[in-house]
Amino acid sequence: MRLAWALASVAVLSGCGGGGGGGGDKGPVYTPVSATMDGGLYTLQLGDLKMVVDSTRGARITEFSLAGKNALVLREESSSNYGSTYWPSPQSSWCAAGGGCWPPLAAIDMQAYTGAIDAAANSIQLTSGEAPVGSFAGSAIVVSKQFSPVPEHGAVDVTYTLTNTSPDVSVTLAPWQITRVAAGGLTFFGQGSGDVTYQAATDPSFIVTDGAGDRWYQSALVNHDSKAFADGTGWIAQATPQGLLFVASSPDIQPADAAPGEAEVEVFTNRDFIYVEIEQQGALTPIAPGGSLTWTVRWKLRPVPPGTSMAAGDAGLAALATAVLAD
Repeated sequence: MRLAWALASVAVLSGCGGGGGGGGDKGPVYTPVSATMDGGLYTLQLGDLKMVVDSTRGARITEFSLAGKNALVLREESSSNYGSTYWPSPQSSWCAAGGGCWPPLAAIDMQAYTGAIDAAANSIQLTSGEAPVGSFAGSAIVVSKQFSPVPEHGAVDVTYTLTNTSPDVSVTLAPWQITRVAAGGLTFFGQGSGDVTYQAATDPSFIVTDGAGDRWYQSALVNHDSKAFADGTGWIAQATPQGLLFVASSPDIQPADAAPGEAEVEVFTNRDFIYVEIEQQGALTPIAPGGSLTWTVRWKLRPVPPGTSMAAGDAGLAALATAVLAD
């Protein structure tokens, strides 16, 4: 009964995936579609759905909103922990020491990207400067990001391409999307194989639980930064405090395909109770000189039907995510 209710609710609230009728109980619409630029900010608009990308700061996604409600954490002064970004994985590859590597590669994460709008496709293409990868002496990589509207599914496809620009050094890396959402929400993802593991010194109160075939983290205060690692089934969702359901899907990988010390799904929370990182990774891949690794994440944002339980393990919320994925 609950599953049937959730499926029926998302069919109404998603506007049947295309873009007919707005307002009332007809739910959001995803047309018309436009791609525009204002200085360094690029905006992709699909009816009620909007994505904003800041090309001056790592082509970072700073807004993914529905009817004006942003699912992402905005920038705070002097902080780089906001919005959604992309890193090469594993983190241990960023420096020659192979451990404790921080900050991320500046040219990929924070420096300006160049690019343009494809007016025919209403898509945005942005490309980074070149960056060395510390654990591969003499290496160099470039990352491009393409943001493409998919109005028939009420979605935006974010395609990341990592290109090995070194003339003679091979690298082995995985793609990694890091999305920061507001603390106080509910994170969940498909239950893959194996157990959830935790970073050393993770707060004992930071726990990912199982329920309704998924794994769940109810955002709560922690005494110090904490992180979980798990195998998933190709998607992660966030029920936000504003009553939105953000779902990001990517190709499923097996635990053996993950980068060393990493996982398909990673969830991080900070001790200041400002944001939660919902993170996805693709398969570890050798990339020869001149070769590329391309990986696409599909972004969707839907209203949560009134009365839906926002509790970890709720079968109705799990069914809603399943229906959004299928839409």
